[in-house]
Amino acid sequence: MWMNRVVLKIPNMSCKHCVMRIEKAIKSVGADGRADLETKTAVVDFDLGKTRLEEVIKAIQRHGYEVEVV
Repeated sequence: MWMNRVVLKIPNMSCKHCVMRIEKAIKSVGADGRADLETKTAVVDFDLGKTRLEEVIKAIQRHGYEVEVV
């Protein structure tokens, strides 16, 4: 069961490959997320008992993306 949902703005997401990389980064820290190229956002569900928002953001940033919490 997911405890928290957050929307992240990723302004430099520019292609379908970006979407795949971002979703993979989110999953790599134990969260679940869907990136949307049209809105340049990712909706992330995560359990605070397993991961923190900061870990999700850092995982996306490691791939070179800017991240803002909406």
